[in-house]
Amino acid sequence: MSHTSTAGTLLRGLFDDASLFPPAGLPMSEAVDGHVRHREAWYSYLTGPFVCPETRLTQLRSALTAAGLAEIDLSLIVTAGAQAVADSLDAVATDPRLRLRSVEVPTRLDATAGQDLATDLAARAVAEVVAALDAVPLAGAAGYIEIPLTARGDDILRPIEEHRYRAKLRTGGQAAAAFPDEPALAAALVELADRRIPFKCTAGLHHAVRQAAADTGFEHHGFLNLLLAVAAAADGASAEDVASVLAGPDGDEVAAGIAGLDPLDADRVRALFISVGTCSTDEPVADLVALGLISEPG
Repeated sequence: MSHTSTAGTLLRGLFDDASLFPPAGLPMSEAVDGHVRHREAWYSYLTGPFVCPETRLTQLRSALTAAGLAEIDLSLIVTAGAQAVADSLDAVATDPRLRLRSVEVPTRLDATAGQDLATDLAARAVAEVVAALDAVPLAGAAGYIEIPLTARGDDILRPIEEHRYRAKLRTGGQAAAAFPDEPALAAALVELADRRIPFKCTAGLHHAVRQAAADTGFEHHGFLNLLLAVAAAADGASAEDVASVLAGPDGDEVAAGIAGLDPLDADRVRALFISVGTCSTDEPVADLVALGLISEPG
């Protein structure tokens, strides 16, 4: 592999393989084959665990057998929520090939509820997930709690912080409304950085730099913009300044900012910003090569 030392620190294990999920939505066998390809490629150091919902564990086991794989690093999404955590982990434990690295559990909110009610519901939902994760043996796996970007505050974040879990933020989706604007995302990043709560982001982060998708016109955040925004938030920047970093559309400027971070800054950023769930690893790799931040050896 070839990269600058800072870029290597910032990018190592950044991309959780969520190729089972939209918009890729690959069949299980193709997703597992793709994961193996990424793990064996020159950029393998970029690839994190394979993301799979509890509802498809049987398919995953069959695909592992067909591919002759002895093991796979797994990030398990418990789509059914807190009440399904224990049974889902029991299902993983029956197969030693499934090396559990993290458990991701969504909270459930009524999108039509008023802000005060939504905050109260989010706090209760977070408490339920915390209790469910506390009740199972994670054995070193990280626990992620997906929270709405706008549902923050002490009642929601303090339990995550005190129980040493991580937050999960959704940064895109299948509709324009699923993509948070820069002020909303910046406010969340600043609050998480202030509390030193580690987090991952998922959805919509297919490319390195902020841009509008050619097919939908949706404004997508860039994962490199996010890394720089977290660096700014960790340094105590205001939400307005962090939002400005998120909005930067110039690839050369963003790449220069990444290359300009020192190793200590890179360590601090990745201690907070753990990973990106992406349905494509090829697109991020192509962007990073084009920006000169990584290159294939030889």
